[in-house]
Amino acid sequence: MIQLVEVLMTRKVVTVRPAATLATAASKMKAGPFRRLPVVEADQLVGIVSEFDLRRYADALDSTLVETAMTRHPITVMSSDTLERAATLMRQHKIGALPVMHLGKLVGIVVAKDLMMPEPRPLPEWDPRNRR
Repeated sequence: MIQLVEVLMTRKVVTVRPAATLATAASKMKAGPFRRLPVVEADQLVGIVSEFDLRRYADALDSTLVETAMTRHPITVMSSDTLERAATLMRQHKIGALPVMHLGKLVGIVVAKDLMMPEPRPLPEWDPRNRR
């Protein structure tokens, strides 16, 4: 039986604006707990920011904007795509999440864990308060 992305995706997506600081993104990730956040401006997906991105700016979370660290034009799937397609995209691009789109709008997110896949780049537990 073919299953669609919309079956497993998280619908209530926590997002961040590109003009927010990485400290704000880190706080949302920790509260979630999430490892990545879609970046949205004026109802449009403009990027995605992950824990991996935050680590590059660990000493400047309060002064660095999300737009500086985010991945622009993230790879996405449609809510009507198959889970197999989502898994294939994650493996091909070595990414752990895909924003889910419908009619040009962000409607969800599907992560490797949803598909019972390992993270492409396993990261140890990270706490933004422990800046090294």
